[in-house]
Amino acid sequence: MGEANFVVASRIRMNPPKETHLTPPNGGRFDAVIFDMGGTLIEFENVPWDDLYPASLRSLLRFLKSEGIKVPSYDAFLERFFVLLERRRARGRAEMREYHITPLVRELMTAFKIELAPDQVVKAVDVYYGPIRKNLTVFPEANHTLATLRESGYAIGLLSNTPFRVRDHRQDLVRFGLWDHFDATLFSSTMKFRKPHPEPFKVICKRLGVSPRRSLYIGDRQFEDVQGPHSVGMTACLIRRNGKPYQPGLTKSAEIWSLDELVELLPRR
Repeated sequence: MGEANFVVASRIRMNPPKETHLTPPNGGRFDAVIFDMGGTLIEFENVPWDDLYPASLRSLLRFLKSEGIKVPSYDAFLERFFVLLERRRARGRAEMREYHITPLVRELMTAFKIELAPDQVVKAVDVYYGPIRKNLTVFPEANHTLATLRESGYAIGLLSNTPFRVRDHRQDLVRFGLWDHFDATLFSSTMKFRKPHPEPFKVICKRLGVSPRRSLYIGDRQFEDVQGPHSVGMTACLIRRNGKPYQPGLTKSAEIWSLDELVELLPRR
């Protein structure tokens, strides 16, 4: 689609009327509020991914050298990485499947005839993720919003697309004080499909013990976080983040500009 079909979120704050409440299709109040992670609770794009990938690969090459391994040139390493990454991305776009970082690192090593022991593979993925973790920040309203909604009686869930390991994101969420707010979490790296496929939304609701039609999903991407929840009858709320392109009219339920607006939109018990 061309640029004319999109509106880029500006820095203008649009607060919803305080008397307006989000409710399930059949009325009442939601049983659960389920959050996306990246771009919603934690910002992963303080540094563009096109800059993060090279930083991660340089970190990985330094690790290999420290292990006494003969390494290829950085340019050859980078070129092969992007070939492997794009192959996985293409499959993800076509089939809504998630790619996983550990098999990608293993295949990258195989391409250069580098053999790593199992513990070295774990460490290689650790050092690859290091530059990404270094640049993460938490959205300032995230902790207060999660705590307030939980105190208000909602089950709180997390459903995130990611190629990274659960241990990586658990460390991130613990670091920012978010982990203990969740009653259940689900990362697409632990399953076959990724958002917007219906399966992840069904699984997180099952873990929470709630019906999709009695659940609200919050995310910053229209395709994954609006169309995905709608496919299982779940209400979706788009959080519009500054500088991101959004297609007008695609969000059918609600839009907010800050997580703390949920406290006003969702009734308390």
